[in-house]
Amino acid sequence: MDNLKPLLKVCNLNVYYKDIRVLKQVNLTVCAGQIVSIVGPNGSGKTTVMKAIAGILRPIQGVISYQHEPIQKLPVHEVVRRGLVYVPEGMNVFPLMSVLENLEVGAYTARKKKNNLLSIVFEIFPVLADKRRDMARTLSGGQKRMLTIARGLMSDPDLLLLDDPFLGLAPKDVNRLCNTLKMIRRHGITLFLAGQHVRRILRVATKAFLIEEGKITLVGTGEQLLGHPHFREILLGVIAESKIEIV
Repeated sequence: MDNLKPLLKVCNLNVYYKDIRVLKQVNLTVCAGQIVSIVGPNGSGKTTVMKAIAGILRPIQGVISYQHEPIQKLPVHEVVRRGLVYVPEGMNVFPLMSVLENLEVGAYTARKKKNNLLSIVFEIFPVLADKRRDMARTLSGGQKRMLTIARGLMSDPDLLLLDDPFLGLAPKDVNRLCNTLKMIRRHGITLFLAGQHVRRILRVATKAFLIEEGKITLVGTGEQLLGHPHFREILLGVIAESKIEIV
């Protein structure tokens, strides 16, 4: 892992909501080809990290470098054009549009590559190929989640940020999505995941961060975090309140 090429570097990132500092000197690196996870208790700053990287939140201090260029002052659409795409928690489909039309919306920054991207998406999600003419509202919950991720892939990302991708999925859909994430990685796309399904997210992670009260407190592989005494103490201590999955 040490020889991997850095794709994203976040240095000394501080983000405020009004007068409250919610991210405190956050430092992290995502290398090309990795599946990176960030986990932590509810309200610890996971989604804030994602939104700051994607350009939705403006950091007060710090530098976000993507492919060796600072992006923290760029508008969201320009961040997307550079290959960094964020799929937020609970992102919805366009219910009265077909599956294919939903995917075509995702290609607004990569129109010239649309047909090639569709081929890749349909290879990764064959069920969407079968249902391409169906209205998105007729899909199951798991299929809708596939469609939102596929729509993100239609923007031709090098780095795909997925916030709580397992939210609300049935166990069989969670298992299927874990395998899908590995397939996306094999297509050369780097993944950065956040969410509450801690065990699932860490099982697929080649690198992982624990964030607590806006600070990164542990870094390692997913398996290393799962076995770390502090990690287990922190998450087991809040499991009843936050419903975080750990075992």
